[in-house]
Amino acid sequence: MGQDFVHKLLGKIFPVDYSGKFLQLDFRGGLCNKLHFLISACDIAMDKNCSLIEPEFGWKEKILFSDIFDLDHFNASMAAYTNGRSIMLPLSQINSEDRVRNNMNLWKYSEKELSKERIDCQVSSCSTKARVLKALRLRPEYEQLVAAHVQAPFTALQVRTESDWVAYAKKKTVGNNETLLINLEDLLKMVAEFDLVGDLFFTSGENHQQLLVAFQSLGVNPYYFYQPNLEYEINAAINFEICCRAHYFIGLSRSSYSNLVALKRALILGNDQSFIYNLNDKIIRRIDKGLQAIAHDSVTKETTIV
Repeated sequence: MGQDFVHKLLGKIFPVDYSGKFLQLDFRGGLCNKLHFLISACDIAMDKNCSLIEPEFGWKEKILFSDIFDLDHFNASMAAYTNGRSIMLPLSQINSEDRVRNNMNLWKYSEKELSKERIDCQVSSCSTKARVLKALRLRPEYEQLVAAHVQAPFTALQVRTESDWVAYAKKKTVGNNETLLINLEDLLKMVAEFDLVGDLFFTSGENHQQLLVAFQSLGVNPYYFYQPNLEYEINAAINFEICCRAHYFIGLSRSSYSNLVALKRALILGNDQSFIYNLNDKIIRRIDKGLQAIAHDSVTKETTIV
């Protein structure tokens, strides 16, 4: 048996007392998967009266939460829900005897809450999800880069044609009239038929110059942000914030990135003008606040903020 399995089994037989301890975390997947893990971990920390050890982020190389986000701001914002206690501390500030390894499945923890929200078609403005999204702020130097790209009203578009998404799409089955991997020519046609506001900002992990030329062929003014000297998830986080601040945001319901952008826009920023392009070969406004993964549900199941 693997060590992880044994650890989880022992954790169920002999429940760990997290109170006053520091929770060691293991985040996996892309940026927004990690943010879902973080939301779950913060919920556990508040419930169990413990704090988090700063987790690792990064896609191509390991970096820390504080390499992307303003840790002091995060702690100050979350302190209102922890009786003033810092919810996250750097590893260097924590004694080894005070550490405890998390034995809860953070993804299942997140999915359980998300499943209830999807069924109820409600999302709470007082939820841990809302509190964490509100507390997250990029490091000041990255906030400046975001500000430079949101000077005037614009439309933002997430393009999912990266190699990892292509591989994922080959293994994933979706319903009728829903498309997981969008052909670029079809996407160009949909964008051409959409009433864009301002310039077109697009985000993609790869092929930026190819996409730039393709969008220019539509007669629009496209632009993007990507700095090779920054770790992949730092770029992703900067793009995330730019998309959040767009007048319109267009993505797809099967992407946790698109969904979390749509959720933050509706829940935190008061902008519910988000759309999908993975249903019926059209760009359609979503009314689910970013909760639903199934394309049809995202445009038919109206969600309220309570």
